[in-house]
Amino acid sequence: MKADLHERLTKIKVLVFDIDGVLTDGKIYLSGDEEETKCFFAKDAPRIAIALRGGLLVVFLTARRCQAVERRARELKTILIYKQELKEKGVKLMDELKVRFDAQPEEIFYTGDDWSDLYLMKQSGACATPVDGSSENKEIADIITECKGGEGVAAEVVETVMRAQNIWDKYSTEYKSELIY
Repeated sequence: MKADLHERLTKIKVLVFDIDGVLTDGKIYLSGDEEETKCFFAKDAPRIAIALRGGLLVVFLTARRCQAVERRARELKTILIYKQELKEKGVKLMDELKVRFDAQPEEIFYTGDDWSDLYLMKQSGACATPVDGSSENKEIADIITECKGGEGVAAEVVETVMRAQNIWDKYSTEYKSELIY
């Protein structure tokens, strides 16, 4: 890891994950008139729990309102923000995160996979895209994950950031010790 990136990762307080194409494989399954389903990767959940335990804030960001996303955010105790709500309020994501969490752009890590994420990736202190992210996202990403979208991107990002902050071993060990029955 480049020294500059390592230094930037040590400042991260907020992890923002796009939903479609990052936390899911990007496929949208529609059922009925209004509902859709999403497929989330189970191994992201414990890593997100470890991030929260380590004091990081985790935000899910999406343009699509969906009960499945709302349920997953509740289950994982993350913050869910809808792009449309920000747009209606006339507020940019970075301003929202600053007001709600006292987080400066350099303290925000953004993970996105497609063109709608480019602006936010450029505004963040550091950013990632899945290996199957768009070529434009790969051009500006600090990290290109080994995982495809929906196959452990969040887990990989959490571990990378927490290792840079030298807190991964402590909180992952603590978390795993509670799994012994």
